Order: sequence, then structure tokens, then C-alpha cells
Amino acid sequence: MWPMAVCAAAWVLVLASLSAAVVFNDRLHDLGRPDLTWGAVVIGVYVAAIASAGLVGSALLVRRRGHPVGWAFLALAVSLAIMAGLDLYARVGVVARPGSLPGAAAIAHLLDPLFLAFFASAALVLYLTPTGQPLSRRWGWAATSTIVAAVVGYAAGVMSGQPIDPPYDAVPNPLEVPLLSGVLGAIRDTAAMLTAIGLVAGAASLAVRYRRARGDDRLQLLWMVLAAAPLPLYVAVAFLFRNSDNEAPLLLATAGWIVVIPVATGLSITRYHLFEVERILSRTITYALLTVLVVATYAAVVILAGEALTGMAGSSTVAAVLATLAAISVVAPARRFLQDALDRRFNRRRFDAMRLVDRHLHDSIAGSSIEDVLREALGDPTLRVAYWVEDRRQWVSGDGRPTRPADHAVDVWRADAPVARVSFDESRVSRQVAEPVAALALPELDNARLRAAIALQLVEVHESRARIAAAQLAERRRIERNLHDGAQQRLLALGFELQAAQLSGDSDRLVAAVTIALDQTGAALTELRDLANGLHPAVLSDGGLVAALDDLSNRSPGVLEVRCTEARFSPDIETAAWFVICEAVTNAFKHASPSVVSVDVDDHVQGLLVVSVCDDGRGGADPTGTGIQGLRDRADAAGGRLQLESDVSQGTTVRVELPCVQ
Repeated sequence: MWPMAVCAAAWVLVLASLSAAVVFNDRLHDLGRPDLTWGAVVIGVYVAAIASAGLVGSALLVRRRGHPVGWAFLALAVSLAIMAGLDLYARVGVVARPGSLPGAAAIAHLLDPLFLAFFASAALVLYLTPTGQPLSRRWGWAATSTIVAAVVGYAAGVMSGQPIDPPYDAVPNPLEVPLLSGVLGAIRDTAAMLTAIGLVAGAASLAVRYRRARGDDRLQLLWMVLAAAPLPLYVAVAFLFRNSDNEAPLLLATAGWIVVIPVATGLSITRYHLFEVERILSRTITYALLTVLVVATYAAVVILAGEALTGMAGSSTVAAVLATLAAISVVAPARRFLQDALDRRFNRRRFDAMRLVDRHLHDSIAGSSIEDVLREALGDPTLRVAYWVEDRRQWVSGDGRPTRPADHAVDVWRADAPVARVSFDESRVSRQVAEPVAALALPELDNARLRAAIALQLVEVHESRARIAAAQLAERRRIERNLHDGAQQRLLALGFELQAAQLSGDSDRLVAAVTIALDQTGAALTELRDLANGLHPAVLSDGGLVAALDDLSNRSPGVLEVRCTEARFSPDIETAAWFVICEAVTNAFKHASPSVVSVDVDDHVQGLLVVSVCDDGRGGADPTGTGIQGLRDRADAAGGRLQLESDVSQGTTVRVELPCVQ
């Protein structure tokens, strides 16, 4: 918890310092010196800078406690807040009412060279982002030299006797060393220049780190590239306006890196939206350049038209209208040109791939699937696309065959539902290229998903027909075998016995043969009746499902509980329900060893006959097994559907819904 405790203590100090600043700012108003107070611009810049550095520093301390940049930003926020309170304290104590506050003159001179500390902290952030270590030993020496130069420059500035910035330019320095004043002033100026050079070198370090980085490390640094690019301009503006009476440019230049760099650094270190940073950076620069171009076009047309129309009535209005039309006319083509150029500059391969996919979306070529287009765009002939079929809860290929996507595949979503999963060879295609390209292809992938769902249904129909045909052939062979091995053999043996008795002429043997024939005939009739019941029991036709299930319960090898509606349905539906129940009950007693099996046949659901077969035995039934697949085929053939729930500890439930008309 100690990082949170440190952050809490820092924020308490920040709030206390800002409260003191508010008190002394109000005190200046009371003393009649509003010219010494901080205006809204200054207050806004300081609050934004403190909030940016403090929040990012706190977040990094909590999430990346070992990262030095978090400490640097939190220290920067605290120092800014303290500086605000001390500056207003000094304004009251040495300008508005001299001598009223102790140590005010010393504080004024301590604050003057503090800008060097800000430059050094920014340089340190650039040297250490995003890894927390300098890029190399040489860059580490550069970072150390920048810090040393800032410290030396600050110490020399505090002890020199050179005038400081208004409103403290007339305040003598109680910390001055008179004998070394001139030398210390030169040291301060030299050290300030070296600190500024170190800051620019920090930006160069970041650029070198970016050029050497690859993959995700390169994407991390793009956040910093956008923030660090104008740093030389910030430094130039700060030095240019440092001794002027206009504080606004200096404040804005300082705030430029104090506000922007913490945000960019936090995004970089935490790897925020890595796969979108190039697109965000490209769009930002595009619209920035487009704004400059539109403003320049408008200004140029206004100037040229104003010169050409001098003396005409309403010339200014005409010039404004012409400039507006000109600016509007260049927006669309300029945006396309700039966007394409920047996209090509940041990632040429991704740009080419997305352009190819976009061309396919707008001008589809007959016979070319989106999978083929993605293979060509990404340069990966092994690329495969799997489509999610929601009602089946499974992934299928474009031709409707079940498939298993790779674990590293890219997912494409519409709202909260998966659409497709693109599997590719990571040695050929980088993920930061595959993701935006797959996202761009979302509309066509969604269409292909619908076609794949239809193809899956066709595949299931063909496979179920093949299984039904195979099952019918196997059943016919079973019937033939049973007839051949059972009733047929009995009847043949009976015929031979009667013929032998007839030829022998022995009346006693003939009587015995007739007795045996009667017994064998009864046995053959029983076998034929059982065989016929397996095909279509007569009791089902006569009494419906209620009578057939009562008969099944009486012949069941275990406890079978039956609850069945007494309504009658079409023969096809009753036959389908009967065979599903028989097969499910047989499977339960054969494989699950249940203590009881329950059969429930209900027609309360509008337009459906719902059949449930539940057991309390061993679960774990295989939904792809031949037995369950056969039941599913029977349900599908009758226009219904089958659901299976099988738990190792709770048994198995087979539920079939069949469309019915009573």
C-alpha cells in the first residue's frame, strides 16, 4: 500500500500549497495590487499542468511502482504547486508590502532559476520512457549531464547577483556571493544552455529509440513522438520570452510539455491502445495539417481577392465568399491526399493491405471471396477464416464445415457478438497489421458468416441424409439376419421334421412332430411379432403413445416412470417420438446404470410435442456419438430439434421438440 500512501501525501501537499496560493492571491487583491495577482490564464495553465503530471505520476506509481518516471511526474506536480504558493507569498512579502513576510526576498531568488528543474525533469522523462532505463550507456551519460547542468545552473543562479524576472527585478538577493557574482552568472547561463541542449537531446534519444524499436515497443513510442515533436519550439519560445513582459507565450510554451508529455508518457508506458495509436497519430496529424492548409488557403484568397477587387463595392464580402468557397473546395481532396500519404508513411504494408480490402468492398470481383482477398492483402496463403454460428455455438469454415481457429487468431466483432476469427501465420503477418485489416473487412465477413451458417445447414442435411440411409441399410441387414437366423431357421427345421415324419410312416413320430411343430410355430410367431414391434409396434397405431409407453414400461429392464399426454398426433410425429424414446431409454439402461429413468411427453407448448428422457445415472454422454447423432437425425427429419444435457454428477437429459398438429 505504500505507493498509494505516497500519492496521498503528495496530493495533500499539492492541495495545501494551492490553498496557500489562493489565500495570498486574495491578499494581493485586498492590498490593492491586482497587477501582481495571477490571472485566469496563469491559473488555468498551472492547474492543468499539476493535474496532468500528478494524475499520471500517481497512476504510474500504483501500476508501475518501480518505474522512475512516475516519481518524476509526481515530484513535478508537487514542485509546481509549492512554487505557486511561494511565488504569491514572495509577491506579498517583497513587492506589495515589503518586509511583511519573513524570507520573502530569498524565496523570490530561489524561484527564479527553477525553470531549469522543469527542463531537467522533462529531459529525464524523455530519456527513461518507456522502459525506465536510458537507451544506452552514452545516452545515460547525457541524461546525467543534463541533471548535473540543471543543478549547477540552479545553484549558480541562486547565488549570483544578476537581476531576476519581474516583479522581483528590484529585489536584492540576500543569498548573493558578491565576489563570485559575475562568474556565477556566466555559469548559470552556460548551464541553462546545456540543460536546454540536454532536453532536446532527450527528444533525440526518443527518436533513436523509436527507430530501433520493433513491434509493440515501436507502437508504445508513437504516443511520445506526437508529444515530443514540438519540444524544440517550446524551448525556443521559452528562451525568447523569458525576459519579456508578456508572460503568456512563456506560460503556454511551458504548459505545452508539462501538460501533454505526462499524458503521452502514461499512455506509452501502460501500452494503451497500441494497435490504434498509429491510426490516432495519423488522423491527428492529418487534421492538423488540413487545418493549416484551409486557413492558409482562406487567408491567401482573401488577400489576393481584396487586392484585385480594390475599389469595388462590397469587395470585402466578395473576397470572404471566394475564400470560403476555395477553402471548402480543397478540404476533401487535401484530406484524402494527406491521409494516404501519412498512412503510407507510418505503415506501408498495412496501408497497402487496407487499400486492397477497401477496393474489394467497393468493387467486389465475382468468384473472389473475402478469405481470398485477406490472403492476398496480408501475403499469407495459409490464412483461414472461421465464422461463428450463434444458434449452433460453433465455429465453421466458409463451406459450413466445423473448424477450430488458432489460439492467436484475430477476432472480429459486431457490437457484442463475434463474427469471425482470422487465423494467420505470425511469422508472415504482424498482429498490428492483421487487426485493422480484419476490422475493415467486417461488413463482408458478416455477409460471409451468414452464408457459412446456411452452408452449415446444408452440410448437416447432407450428412443426416447419409446417416439415415446408412442406418436404414444397417437396419435392413439386421432384419434380414434376424429373419435368417431366427424364424426362417425354425420354419426350415420344422419343415424338415414334418417331412421326415411323413416319409417314415410312423404315426407316433408324426404326432410328436406335430407337437414340436406347434411349439416351434409359436416361437417363430413370437420372434416375428417382436421384430415387427421393432419396426412399428401395432400398439402405437392402435392406442397411441400412451399405450405404447405402457407396453415399453412393462418390458423395461429397470424402473421406468412415464408421464404422457393422451392426445393423438400424426403417425409420423408419433413414430418419431416413439423411436427417440426407445433409443434414449435403451441407451440410458445400457450405458448409464440409472436407478430410474423418467419419460415425459407434453403438448402444452403451442405447436410442439416436447419429449424428455431423464436418468440419474452416469452422465458424460458424447454429443457427437453415433447414438445421440442418430436421435438428432430423427428429430431433424421430423422438423424438430434435439437438446442434450449430460453432467457426470446429475445424469443425462435428452429433450426433443417436434412440430405437431393434433
